Amino acid sequence: MKLLQLCLLLFTLFTNLFTGFSQDTTSTERTSSLLWEISGKKVKSPSYIFGTMHLIPKDQFLFPESLQDKVKNADLLVMEIGGLSEQMKGMQLMMLEEGNLFDFFTQEQADSIFTYSEENLGYTEEQLRTMFGKMKPFVLIQLMTKNSFGESPASYEMSLEKIAKENETSVEGLETIEEQMALFDNIPMEEQVEMVMSSLRNADSSAVETQKLIDAYLNQDIDSLHQYMKQSDSEMSGFEDDFLNKRNKNWIPLIKQYIKKNKTFIAVGAGHLGGEKGVIELLRQEGYTLTPIEL
Repeated sequence: MKLLQLCLLLFTLFTNLFTGFSQDTTSTERTSSLLWEISGKKVKSPSYIFGTMHLIPKDQFLFPESLQDKVKNADLLVMEIGGLSEQMKGMQLMMLEEGNLFDFFTQEQADSIFTYSEENLGYTEEQLRTMFGKMKPFVLIQLMTKNSFGESPASYEMSLEKIAKENETSVEGLETIEEQMALFDNIPMEEQVEMVMSSLRNADSSAVETQKLIDAYLNQDIDSLHQYMKQSDSEMSGFEDDFLNKRNKNWIPLIKQYIKKNKTFIAVGAGHLGGEKGVIELLRQEGYTLTPIEL
């Protein structure tokens, strides 16, 4: 079961709502990386694109000073969602128009959720009903996702935005919170419920799957990360175009505009970088040179 882990590669949603220096070099042997320099076609250089995990255990947070310096030296930081203020709008979009979250579950299913919550999340049934009763089912998936990465995980988005704020760097987004939320709203309610229950059924293996994902991320093999998603369970089948390919394609005109006018640092979920329809390949097809940078 990989849905919990894939959320952390793909989405910035709710990350903030629930929560020795060595100089880098361009290696002629390196063919993959989390960090790529974008050049050619009148690019305002240097511009970079970086693949994130939206949450990661603190002791495995890959964020060397060389990478931080590139953010500090940028004129513009571009993320999937344009900063914390955009993410905060997501709270109202998480709410049900009517009814109660737990009305979508059978009593047996609800009892399983309450038991898991008390044992793993620290919320009693009363607390869970009070805090999340008016929210949509996928919010529970996000809640369990955060838990699978340990206590107080690190956030690339928060770290990047902090640097931008300290350096008075402008922050833009590749999509709005409304557009990102619509991806979940397009999933039928019964399928959201099944995703929640599948997450519960596979909770014991979640730690193993999480570490596999982290290992692939730290190895900086973006094509392996892409394959990881393509081979995921039925929970994500049928959604690859909406969750990945269409978004990647939609981002390219915006990226082209940003890098032409600004020294730009772009940060998106690492799952968007690799593959034939990934952002790296799409930019190459537009005539740009993408060079992997060693971290």
